[in-house]
Amino acid sequence: MRQSQPYWRDFLRHRYRAHVQGWLVLAIGIVTLAYLDTMPQEPLWLALLASLLAAVFVVSVGVAAAALLRFPWWFLAPLATVSMAIEWGLRRLLNRPWRRRPQARSWALSNPFAWWQGRSLRKQREKRRSPTRLAPVIPLPTRPAARPLASAPATPKKPEWSAEGLGTYIAEVFVDHWLLWIFSAPLWIMLWQWLIEGQMFIVALILAVLLWLLGSFVLIIPLAAALLALVSAFIVGAGLTPLERQFAVNHLAEIRAAEAQIKTECTQTAAVTKQPTHWVWPLLLGLWIGHAWGSDE
Repeated sequence: MRQSQPYWRDFLRHRYRAHVQGWLVLAIGIVTLAYLDTMPQEPLWLALLASLLAAVFVVSVGVAAAALLRFPWWFLAPLATVSMAIEWGLRRLLNRPWRRRPQARSWALSNPFAWWQGRSLRKQREKRRSPTRLAPVIPLPTRPAARPLASAPATPKKPEWSAEGLGTYIAEVFVDHWLLWIFSAPLWIMLWQWLIEGQMFIVALILAVLLWLLGSFVLIIPLAAALLALVSAFIVGAGLTPLERQFAVNHLAEIRAAEAQIKTECTQTAAVTKQPTHWVWPLLLGLWIGHAWGSDE
């Protein structure tokens, strides 16, 4: 029985996602060390934190581009193949076999092994259904089957990408993305001044605040944040199915309705608890002050 070949194929298809994530974490570490080597004059804890933030930002931009284009993920296939072969050998050596577990499909990750196996499977089905091949002669049953065979459950078909509801999703989440970019702008300006321009940390921090205030005053920062918000909202929305976009829009609408209801209840509670001051107390206070002034004379 040929158990090893399908088992190895399943291992390649199912473990590719975990190994790609491991290589991405390793890339963050390498970029962090590269940034850390460029600032020996700064304190270690501060340089390590800034280098880690910069590395996460750089790798995140690459991940977003690869998720949008899908094909660049294939460049990690050789590295993932080597690490998967090492894991396979270690499992065989330590006698710890891999067990297949169900995993959710990743919309952002393009798996070359799954594509290759799916293509080979489609070719085999086309060969079986080709008209040149003679159909086998099946004899008629002598008696009806006592129990009809249960049909195999149909595998769920992957929904095709559609732009339905993408504009509504972008309009709903645009404000949140815009606020995120405009309030994180000082951080990116400070990292640019510190890591790229070579300024001291305190100087870079002061320059970041001043440039952020000046850019906000002349509307450069808000316009740039609006452009980045459109791009980030489009990337996130493009990776969702129409059903997921509708669910996100409904969830945001529920959150905003709950916040509006809480504000209304707080306003009503404040209006009820605020008691009007009776006119007798100001009158008595005025008489007392007038009496005190009259006695001073």
